[in-house]
Amino acid sequence: MAPSLSRVSEFWTTWGLRITCYLSFSAHVLLVVFARSRRHGTSRWQRGVLWLAYQTAEITATYALGDLSLSGTDDDAASPSRQQQLIAFWAPFLLLHLGGPDNITAYALEDNQLSERKCYEICAQLVGVFFTLYNYIYLGGSRALLAASVVMALLALAKYAEKACALYQGKLGNMRSSSEGMSSSHMDLFVSSSGRGVDNEQALLYAHKLFHFCKRAMFDSSVHMPADDDSSGGGYATSVKIFSLEWKGIFKVVEMELSLMYDILYTKAAVVHTWKGYLLRLISPVATAAAASLFWTWAYPEHGLEPADVRFTYIMLATAFLLDVLWLVRALGSSWTYSFLTAQPPELLWLQHEVVCSGRWRRLHRILASLDPCWLVFGKDPASYRRWSGVTGRYNLLQECTRRADGSDRVPSTSSHKFLTSLFGCQKEDVKEMLFQRIKQRLPLSKDYQTHPEDAYDMVDITTRWGHVAVRKFPDKSKLKDLELKLNFGREFQEDVLVWHIGTCIFLYCTDQPLTTGPLVKAIEVLSEYLMFLVAARPHMLPGLVLRSLFEDTFRALGQEWKKTCEAESNGRSFGARREKLAMALHEESLENQGRSRRERDGKNLLMLDGIEVGMELLKFHDEHMHQLLELVFDVWVDKLMYASTRCSRESHAKQLSRGGELTTIVWIMVQHAGLFRIGETNDQTSDRTTYIPKRGEEERTKKKEEEEKKKADYPTPCPRPIPPPALHTPGLWLEPAPDDLPSYTTWSELPPQPEPKPEPPRARPDEPKPAPPSPAPMLSERARKRRARTTTYATLYPA
Repeated sequence: MAPSLSRVSEFWTTWGLRITCYLSFSAHVLLVVFARSRRHGTSRWQRGVLWLAYQTAEITATYALGDLSLSGTDDDAASPSRQQQLIAFWAPFLLLHLGGPDNITAYALEDNQLSERKCYEICAQLVGVFFTLYNYIYLGGSRALLAASVVMALLALAKYAEKACALYQGKLGNMRSSSEGMSSSHMDLFVSSSGRGVDNEQALLYAHKLFHFCKRAMFDSSVHMPADDDSSGGGYATSVKIFSLEWKGIFKVVEMELSLMYDILYTKAAVVHTWKGYLLRLISPVATAAAASLFWTWAYPEHGLEPADVRFTYIMLATAFLLDVLWLVRALGSSWTYSFLTAQPPELLWLQHEVVCSGRWRRLHRILASLDPCWLVFGKDPASYRRWSGVTGRYNLLQECTRRADGSDRVPSTSSHKFLTSLFGCQKEDVKEMLFQRIKQRLPLSKDYQTHPEDAYDMVDITTRWGHVAVRKFPDKSKLKDLELKLNFGREFQEDVLVWHIGTCIFLYCTDQPLTTGPLVKAIEVLSEYLMFLVAARPHMLPGLVLRSLFEDTFRALGQEWKKTCEAESNGRSFGARREKLAMALHEESLENQGRSRRERDGKNLLMLDGIEVGMELLKFHDEHMHQLLELVFDVWVDKLMYASTRCSRESHAKQLSRGGELTTIVWIMVQHAGLFRIGETNDQTSDRTTYIPKRGEEERTKKKEEEEKKKADYPTPCPRPIPPPALHTPGLWLEPAPDDLPSYTTWSELPPQPEPKPEPPRARPDEPKPAPPSPAPMLSERARKRRARTTTYATLYPA
């Protein structure tokens, strides 16, 4: 045992530092290659490789720098050899690997919370690098290698500091300061005014113009932000413009906005597209080339050097130079640069004219797009990688219950990757169109609101109700007036999704009519199974309490029903046929127990019973109102989707961006463009804004005006005291030319005396009785007058 451990120790002493440097370099290259793929999050192994590379780059570079800084303290008296100097020259590259590439800074949102710790790590790593360079290279006396090391060390330090700044600006709490004063008025980007056929490039530029909405929503969606001036194209006017596009254009623009938010949260975009960032990228290739030339003058001839180590050093220098050129070209051709140039102050308008207005940037952008691997290899638009992949989850609770063949009570694992599928890839385009057209119809700023204002929702309907409004807007009020009372809406949202998912399955699978409206039925299935997937696999993307125990109890109850009634008869059937068989069994059992109360049905899961009741109530009206019922169920699920999107936490939306995005996040940003949420806003307060419900707001203003007129009639306002006209003419204060007959007085002493205005007596109220006139003094007799005179004289002579 001891000899083997000694051999391992000897091997690691000789090759350990080289192995860690090889791993650090490989992890850095893997990050560059695979960082772009996680925008879609479709491949599990790619995400695993990216996570492993991210962790390896941090650990190996830190270990190697510590090993280098400590290994030279044992032989201070002797001059370091050329081989030791060569190994020490790797220290700046390790620091450069810690800085990371431009296309990834944080793997998860929690990494941004550790940005303050990065400052202390930078100081510690910097001390280790410069101590290594001093101990080996400076004391070695090689000026060429020392100059190359200092150049690479300063470049690596700048890249590492950029990563720390990008992590700091990626914190959701720090976005408020960066978005203050941010307005779309400076970003006068060109977008086709036709509203149709918006391509990826136009959608990306339009997303830059609207990005302040997305950014403000991320740092606090409940704080009211003041509307920008309509003349600048921001605020309310900018929100209206996006809804002038067709649904495909809106969907494309929102996808691009979320892609830009991904850049802020998980890449260096926030620090790259600044004056300092552009300057660093212009200097980096030149500095790397200069360091490579200095190293070549020192390393040639290769006496006393390991050829493998020299080749590895050249590989690191060449890779660093190519990556610097790549980051420079991508930065200059990025749409962020276009937005940066158009947002410059007036004193730099010449730069905007020379680069943007002259068309130089667009020509550069087209050249770089033609060289992009997406276009060269796959023939895709280079901007298409920014769009959402459309991959999401679908989970049918009845179908998953029938998969269990062992009969155990253990709920199977609900890994999100197991149920991922293309939301619209296998369906027709009209299903996707139906969903987003209905969402657009709900939002008050869309064109559909102008033609169908009764279908629009205010913000209270979207953010507080998850299906009630759809039932209240049902067209047939006479026959279905009690439908809202009979349809059960859960107290918690996840409970409500479970109930309505079971009821929807029973309604769709147990009807005796052929469902001819295929796209509508398919859209209902997609939404029902998608929200059920969020309950089962991603409960953090839903608002309210996480009711995992209720989900598991409902799963077991449905499994027991399947085992008791249908398992023996369904051998060899497909899973689709099995779920329909289970739905029919639940329907038949409900018909048999129709007269029994819940208390008599002890042992049954309450959520399962509520779901069966919802399905039974919908089936009562399917004979005459099938199409209306399908519209109702679809509207209910659309309401639930909008509620889940707007009430989900912003941290959950931000985290999901690093895993490929989510449909609820896209819907959330669409709703954000329809109107900003305000704390304490009620339905009536929302109605006062003509942005949402103009008709109701007009009625409120008319009613308020009538009340004010009535108050004026009851309590007239007293006339104000008249103000004397100015007697002294002061030039410049007249709004109109002065009259010719105006007397010219030069001093205040020459002013004639002004009569003092007599104050008017206060007016009495119209309903107040007028005071009676004073009664005349009574006539006194001669004797009485003499007695009053004597009394007055006595009081005067003999006062009390």
